Amino acid sequence: MAPRRFYRRHVLVALVAITVFALFLRYVSLGWRVFHWDEARVGYWTLRYLETGVWEYRAIVHGPLLFHVNEILFGFVGKSDTIARAIVATVGGLLPLSAWLFRSKLRDVEVLVVGLFLALNPVMLYYSRFMRNDVLVAGFSLLVVGFAVRLLETKRYRYLYAGVLALGLAFGTKEIALVYLGIWGGALLLLLDHRLFVARERGSSWWQTAQAVGLRIYRALKKHRRALGFGGIEFLVVIVLLYAPRPDLYQAFDDPTKIPGVLEAATISSAEKLVDLWIQGGHEHSYIAYLTDALETTAAASLLLVGFALLGFLYDRYTGEEPRDLVSFSFYWGATVFLLYPAITDISAPWSLVHAIVPLTIPAAVGLRIVLEHGFTAWETEDRVGTAITVLLLLAVVGQMGFVGAQTSFLSPQSGDNSLVQYGQPAGHLQGTIADIEALAQDNGGTDILFYGDHFAVPDESVADQYPANSNWLNRLPLAWYFERSDATTDSATTPDGITDEPPVVISRVEHYSELNAQLEGYEARTYEITSSGTETIVFLDKTALNNTQT
Repeated sequence: MAPRRFYRRHVLVALVAITVFALFLRYVSLGWRVFHWDEARVGYWTLRYLETGVWEYRAIVHGPLLFHVNEILFGFVGKSDTIARAIVATVGGLLPLSAWLFRSKLRDVEVLVVGLFLALNPVMLYYSRFMRNDVLVAGFSLLVVGFAVRLLETKRYRYLYAGVLALGLAFGTKEIALVYLGIWGGALLLLLDHRLFVARERGSSWWQTAQAVGLRIYRALKKHRRALGFGGIEFLVVIVLLYAPRPDLYQAFDDPTKIPGVLEAATISSAEKLVDLWIQGGHEHSYIAYLTDALETTAAASLLLVGFALLGFLYDRYTGEEPRDLVSFSFYWGATVFLLYPAITDISAPWSLVHAIVPLTIPAAVGLRIVLEHGFTAWETEDRVGTAITVLLLLAVVGQMGFVGAQTSFLSPQSGDNSLVQYGQPAGHLQGTIADIEALAQDNGGTDILFYGDHFAVPDESVADQYPANSNWLNRLPLAWYFERSDATTDSATTPDGITDEPPVVISRVEHYSELNAQLEGYEARTYEITSSGTETIVFLDKTALNNTQT
């Protein structure tokens, strides 16, 4: 046993090294890419939460965890793109360590490959550097499964409570956690079907096997009912802490009469909002079109991982002495969410693949291990064809995770040619202009930024940003995030006569260039796309004021 434990420690050390590298990849130049429209919307309302202390659950921007964490970080560390993305980068970077939870069900090399896939897959890397909830909910859900595996293996309650915490955090990030529960239930039924199907070969009937499984579940629930009860209370506490409106939650500590209202708002009211928008709200679209988008993105960024997952599932299911439940369960989870997500989402976006890739890393690790073993066998037997095929597959893996990962996350993270870029990502290199605008706003005394034209103008700047927000104000994203964090004063106009105070910055759509250029003498014009395409926007900067900020 000692040599085995010694070797396992080496596996853990290697997994830690993979995790450190994953964290490095997620933090290097984390703030360089300009905020996506969706990042900016959540970031802006987090700034308002920090300023006012008021927050309530809004289903359209998903769960509260990002808001609460970033409200604290913005207050104590600073308001920047890097800080806003830090929580997702941290969770995504630490996720390879979760492979250690599956060490009793996977071979050592499979554990390491799971960690490598979670660390280096291009989709996982890109969206771990993105302030969205997808990596968070998928990562926390993988932990739920991992802690469940350890609980069944060791019977130690600490894994139960850790799993409940992870489940509560998953529910605090995105509503698809509810869908995961349904998928897990279906996957467990398929595992039961495995046992019923082979019952006769083991000298039993399907009915006897079903009874035996049911009896074991009943006895386990009865034996551990107290611990399960504590786990239920823990889950409720996590949900209330995350979903309770602010400042109502804090006021309830001083005034216990407010506790029932806070509990209702955190549970029943939040559930009603979720149902109204994501279940009854209706999101009509072409399933085939969304599925096609997902297939095209998969082909560009994760084709080999999916291929290895299919190979690993089929090989483990049909060639081994006993199919491993974890491998089958993970494949059912990943395959189902891949096919289901295009039907339930409101927009087609590459981040949807995160939900399938995370569970598919487990059967994919099995598939890659099989390829490696056959490659070694081919090498030892001087099978040149088999060796060549193995080498080509490994080079393809390195190429997709290395080259594609570098291209999508570092070399062209904003480019429209990037398969992982969603429409709301600004295509232009706005970084320098944003820095200039922030500098101008600091030195200016009146209106800092004037939005011009019907596309951006709002009737009342003081309320236009309030949820659900004026549609023209939403057209300003992601710029609004940058202007709010720099305390810039904004205004809007729809005619040249409305430009009265000579603001140092004027922003409009490109069709207004001629009329504004004639009036704004001494201004420098810069043109950008504030989404991936179709939103050419001109930024006019007062040259004199800009020169003063640089001296």
